[in-house]
Amino acid sequence: MDGAMDEEGEEDSGSTLVRSGKSALTFREMAAFVRDLEARPPARLLQDLPGLMALPDAKFGLVTMVLRKKTRPEIAEGPQVLSRLRELQANSDDPGVRERCRLFLEKPED
Repeated sequence: MDGAMDEEGEEDSGSTLVRSGKSALTFREMAAFVRDLEARPPARLLQDLPGLMALPDAKFGLVTMVLRKKTRPEIAEGPQVLSRLRELQANSDDPGVRERCRLFLEKPED
């Protein structure tokens, strides 16, 4: 799944958020990645989702944790995020991204 981002599109490879997620190795770097992910403006988060959904498993776990918070019913951007995940599930060239989207959408409250 590490190479999945290359297949998804050039706009994702340029995302500093996705790059920082891929390169985060220490606890401090991962914590900074989570803070950046939480603070990401909604429009940019939606653009970054393909790359974020293709991160290695450990980093994807962090992405999932933040996305679960962002898709709670009381969060305004939740419907947009869920809609983008449905779009990726239907249209991504990467089967791993499609599967991660499917699993997330089956249990958005976990």
